[in-house]
Amino acid sequence: MTRFFFDIRDSDGLFRDDTGLELESMDVAVSMARRTLSDMVRDAFRDPQTTELAVRIRDGSQGPVVLTVTLETLDEAD
Repeated sequence: MTRFFFDIRDSDGLFRDDTGLELESMDVAVSMARRTLSDMVRDAFRDPQTTELAVRIRDGSQGPVVLTVTLETLDEAD
């Protein structure tokens, strides 16, 4: 098992994970990060100031792997 760290970036800033989780592989870590981003996007729709969300996965040997979601509001009236 490898310890993976999940740093979170949102409209409040960067939150560095200093604890991490022991997981089987980077694939499992990416899957977990994708679920986390999904929850973050759902919450971000309530905050119009949020424009970008990211999860950065670190493990010391692979990566880092960064998953990013950009939220953009388009005014089609223009």
